[in-house]
Amino acid sequence: MTKFKDLLNLTKSEIVLLEAITLAAGYFIGQSTESPIDWQRFLLTLIGVSALALGSGALNQIQERGEDSQMDRTKNRPLPSGRISFVLALSCTLILFLTGIVLLYFVSMPVLALGVIAVISYNVLYTMWWKRKMAYAAVPGAIPGALPILIGYAAASSHVFDYRGYYLFAILFFWQMPHFWVLALKYSNDYDQGGFPTLPVARGNHVTRFQITVWCLAYAALGLLSVLFFPTGIIGLVGSLLVSGWLIFELIRFLRQPEQKTWLRFFLSINFSLILYLAVISMDLWSIYLHPKS
Repeated sequence: MTKFKDLLNLTKSEIVLLEAITLAAGYFIGQSTESPIDWQRFLLTLIGVSALALGSGALNQIQERGEDSQMDRTKNRPLPSGRISFVLALSCTLILFLTGIVLLYFVSMPVLALGVIAVISYNVLYTMWWKRKMAYAAVPGAIPGALPILIGYAAASSHVFDYRGYYLFAILFFWQMPHFWVLALKYSNDYDQGGFPTLPVARGNHVTRFQITVWCLAYAALGLLSVLFFPTGIIGLVGSLLVSGWLIFELIRFLRQPEQKTWLRFFLSINFSLILYLAVISMDLWSIYLHPKS
């Protein structure tokens, strides 16, 4: 059981769970409400992308095992602590990647291509270059984190180049900057010890809080625009207004007391707001077609 928990930690399974939720949201938003759900296609997409994401998380820990050993927050991870060997970690990574590629191949080549792009952009571009060199690495680094919802939408609708799918991608993209930079503020000393020039380390807390504000307001505004992209009604309009208002309220609380426990409350509100935005779109979109026909 302990070894299994270590393997879950190696793959960053808690992050993958959120990615799976966003992929499922993208799939059901992209699914035509007038056609039956292809559950086999959904499960192949969900399991395939999750396998790639788990493998990507494990590969990231393999790549950063030296830096992780230098930071208090990460030094007890399975590889730096020695609880899992390099060979076992690499074997699990390869098995997960192979599983994900095979499953997504049976969905469609465009979906597989998007999955591979997510892995390359995260493990090659972000982990090996952007994160080590750029203070604003979170911006291009948000691309792989935003791709799962687009993959879900594309798998359901069979349209990779659809403005609605890219709207969902944008929500995930903008969400990640305040999400990550709040954590970067809290653990700036750890990132400094690990040699990562995150925004607080390279530009200071004042600049970081300003950037959090800008991106959070843009994210909240984007959440209000769902009515322009989907045939939603009163649920979508009122729901998105409430979520955006609540998020801005929590942002103001955080900015007034950034060094206090409000950081955790704001961090949680950012995460819950994402789920709420997607839930509002999904419920409203489906409710339109579930009304009794006259």
